[in-house]
Amino acid sequence: MSDGVVGAIRGLFRGRGREEGADRAERDLARVDAEITAFGEALAAHPFTPDHAAHDPALLADYQRALDAYDQAKRDFVGDRTLRDAADVLRSLDAGRYALACVDAALEGRPRPHRLPLCFFDPRHGRAAEEVRWAPPGGAARTIAVCAADAVRLAEGRPPIESGLREPEPVPRSAPGPRSAPGSGKGTDAPSAPPVPPAPPVPPAAEAYETWPAHTGAGQRREGRGGTGLVLHRTGAAEPAVLVVHLERAENSWVELTHPSDGPVRQPLTHASALTRAVVPVPADGRPGIHLHLHTAKGWRAWLHPLDALPSLDPLLLDDGLASAGSYVLRHPGGRERVRVAQHSGSAFALHVLRPDLRLGQALCEGDGAFIRTVVTPRKPGLLYVRSRGTWSLTPAGRP
Repeated sequence: MSDGVVGAIRGLFRGRGREEGADRAERDLARVDAEITAFGEALAAHPFTPDHAAHDPALLADYQRALDAYDQAKRDFVGDRTLRDAADVLRSLDAGRYALACVDAALEGRPRPHRLPLCFFDPRHGRAAEEVRWAPPGGAARTIAVCAADAVRLAEGRPPIESGLREPEPVPRSAPGPRSAPGSGKGTDAPSAPPVPPAPPVPPAAEAYETWPAHTGAGQRREGRGGTGLVLHRTGAAEPAVLVVHLERAENSWVELTHPSDGPVRQPLTHASALTRAVVPVPADGRPGIHLHLHTAKGWRAWLHPLDALPSLDPLLLDDGLASAGSYVLRHPGGRERVRVAQHSGSAFALHVLRPDLRLGQALCEGDGAFIRTVVTPRKPGLLYVRSRGTWSLTPAGRP
């Protein structure tokens, strides 16, 4: 289904000839109107009938997003005079088709399809072909999704095909200074360098693990009250997972990963700490389920966080960084970026690269107690894993 929208959008650019602008705009808008009609017909002919009692909330939410996108496209199209005006319509149609593709995947028992958005520089370029690093004049570099033509131009050092339809830029911010004490200079790589500042406030991005995303499958999430054993089902026996557990109360409460087939093997996640949340990678082990045992008299929530919804390091470093407590998994987009790592409380700390199967890879930083280090992120994109039982922060440290 997503391939259809790619061809349709790219078709808007074929065979235009050299006609006058007014005639060309009329034909372009007629094609957009036809795309809206075709998507409406696809929705009307779709066999899915929502049933709030029988269907998973994530499936219902995807279907509602498809309907909403269709309505939004119709509203946005009113008054459009050129294809440039219809850029928001193309975005709505793309979002709607993807939502409907997710409905199809859920009904057929398949994973949600991977999605690259429309080209960052102009939705009329069609579906993005790859993700690249790019920085606007005077701005910070970030990872963006671009069409094949713009990817080639950027790789050759040329500017993208500019059209003024780029997604809105983030509001410029003043460059953040180091969070260490004045005069820390370049010695932050040494454990005995400057005093570690108090933990900064947790920005909104750190709330990524406060609740499960809407498209988390029913078998991947549970909640309840009181001590119990439970099983969360992987999306596939060979699939690694990121486990998130929340406890209502830390006192006299803890969580353990258990492996029934291996005997009394237990991996404590929150035992003997004041933490009420754990975020840990669980490598694939051939078993379809992840077994937990919760010791608590209060409420709890546990889920396998969809990998496509993991928080990303890139926007955090474009803002004021990330402050959190305990274990954490986040995605980094690739590219050697200097990051200042500070632990403000707690004991042992480590920042690891995760391998594709979510097993521990290279340790970028290790420390104990309060400290500051400066590390450089890997050139290749991947996942990072913070292992800590204290408060910590990751903040920009400038170019290497």
